[in-house]
Amino acid sequence: MTATDYLEGKILDHVLRNTAYVQPTGLWLAMHTADPTEVGNIAEVVGGGYARQAITFSPQSGSTAASSNAQNFTNMPALTVTHFTIKDAVTAGNTLFWGVLSIQRTLSAGDPLSYAAGQILISCD
Repeated sequence: MTATDYLEGKILDHVLRNTAYVQPTGLWLAMHTADPTEVGNIAEVVGGGYARQAITFSPQSGSTAASSNAQNFTNMPALTVTHFTIKDAVTAGNTLFWGVLSIQRTLSAGDPLSYAAGQILISCD
């Protein structure tokens, strides 16, 4: 999982330039069929019943934070999910983090895709 240039810039401005960073009112997990890149808007899943899922995180432990709720994507289209992003809006918005799934999932039309609490990890090295 990598922080995007957008988020890194906001953190630097906040810490070094005393510019307030307004915390997002919510975070959403988005799934992708290819590398979404720094911008995070390439190959997001579309179709079926796909919609970004709200995600929350437990207090960090060391340099890692784990998701504290489950995400359940239902009625997915037929595809292979390879990457994910964390967004600051349910549609559009900014990408904060992006990464490669440790296990890619090939889905048939109508399949669900679920992640239990604790399966999504954000690390700062």
